[in-house]
Amino acid sequence: MKGYRPSRHFKSTMRKNVIIFLTIVTIIIFSGCTDRNDNMLSESTYYPENTIYKPEYNQVQTPLPIVNTFTSNDLLIDTISLDLENFNKKGWNKLYETNEFDCSRMTTFLWDHVRKKYKLPTKIIVAPDREHAWLAIRVKDAGKTDRYLNWTIRGVDYYFIESTVPSFVVYEKDVYFGDKWYSSNEEFYTTKIFMADDPTEANELAGRWSTEFRLTKPDLDKLGTFGDKLIAD
Repeated sequence: MKGYRPSRHFKSTMRKNVIIFLTIVTIIIFSGCTDRNDNMLSESTYYPENTIYKPEYNQVQTPLPIVNTFTSNDLLIDTISLDLENFNKKGWNKLYETNEFDCSRMTTFLWDHVRKKYKLPTKIIVAPDREHAWLAIRVKDAGKTDRYLNWTIRGVDYYFIESTVPSFVVYEKDVYFGDKWYSSNEEFYTTKIFMADDPTEANELAGRWSTEFRLTKPDLDKLGTFGDKLIAD
């Protein structure tokens, strides 16, 4: 049986079709479609003067929910996270009292707790534009992982601890802090800040909050009762 041999006309037609197909693919590849997406990302990213948000997965549009399947001995940050989770379960956030035992005093207590228990050089963050305070721990001290967001401040990577919860900051979108809405907690924490080594320095940097990074006798009494709950566990 003789094999089929295409005619010259058929070959010519096939060559033309292939050339047209490749031309269309080339136009699509070099069009502005992908560039537009990149431009949208860059235009929506805000880099403040003193604090730069630098997530390792900044191209992910919808991060996956955090599932706490790790054990306490994976990384030091996981051990601290479980410790803070225990605070939350015992009702830490219920201790909050506006203009009394609020973010600055909660931050003061947790600064001392984390520094003493885990021997880490914990920092106090004061954000005047947000009228808020929280903690920062260096990534290199606690262990590097993508389970928590991190920020770069003066060339050093930090995790943030929200003192009023308390917990390490993980990505959340569509959030309220007080009565103000933010597209994500990334937007809230990415702001101009002061960084202090201790409560005394925080008071000096905080201006009108100059006496707030301290613990009063009522605070200590409240913390004593709360401490009994932790010990009972």
